[in-house]
Amino acid sequence: MLIQVNNDESIQNIIDSIQHHQVVIYLKNGIYREKILIDKPNITLVGEEKGKVILVWSDASGTLMREDSTKTYGTSGSATVTLTSNAKGFKAENIVFKNDFDYPKSFLKDKQAVALKNDADKSLFIGCEFLGYQDTLYANKGRQYYKDSYIEGNVDFIFGGAQAYFENCNIFSKKRDEEVGYVMAPSTLYNQEIGYIFNNCKFDSDGESNTIFIGRPWHPGKRAGYNPSAIVMNSYLGSHIKEEGWDSMLGFSPDDARFYEYNNYGEGSIVNIKRRVLLKEEMKSYSKEKLFENWNI
Repeated sequence: MLIQVNNDESIQNIIDSIQHHQVVIYLKNGIYREKILIDKPNITLVGEEKGKVILVWSDASGTLMREDSTKTYGTSGSATVTLTSNAKGFKAENIVFKNDFDYPKSFLKDKQAVALKNDADKSLFIGCEFLGYQDTLYANKGRQYYKDSYIEGNVDFIFGGAQAYFENCNIFSKKRDEEVGYVMAPSTLYNQEIGYIFNNCKFDSDGESNTIFIGRPWHPGKRAGYNPSAIVMNSYLGSHIKEEGWDSMLGFSPDDARFYEYNNYGEGSIVNIKRRVLLKEEMKSYSKEKLFENWNI
């Protein structure tokens, strides 16, 4: 089933009305300002032109809830678009997911502002953009594939426990006033062999040299059961990447996480004792085919 939507219509209303099992929603160019929850399987969003279909909202973690002003949204609730675990098989092409919370000027204490929270297994994104500052893309659960896409932020802007493969993506660290920034904060479960994989990506920035860590290990609530995993391979690392590569988080050391690199290049691709490099024969364990077994992309 194909549904065509203009930017004066509500995407949420369209989704709520869906009764079919396979639906393609074709979005005309424009800005769609609304908070969207997708809780149904096999929905596809296709933008008319790359970069010109923008789904945007402006909540942050510390924003007071419109439903109850005694509470705040929290990180998860701040998301512009939320895909629940029921949204298995979700696909998006040429869609901009944006949270335009004014991070630089806000006086809020909790500035996490998610553009997309994704709990959907077998979710696929091609030619998409994810725009924000802190906690832009919450890649949280299931298997996720991001291809030919652009992701930006300044602190932990790719984070969560999903098994996610990023291919041919531009990972852009925005300059921040504080001393350092962080690209990612995986929270992979200890019993998952693979967490985040970045292959043939470009890690770039408008910040100063040696100011951005590739990532740090997130253990939500400092609870047991996590062993964060991330691999950056065949990718360009700009001069903004810190010499140490990886940093600690909440008392958890990157030395105890599964953080590795392979065959990277650029000024930020320094090899030292802090940055573990995989051997060529070990790379078979981290292939896209193995991660996406039984999923024909």
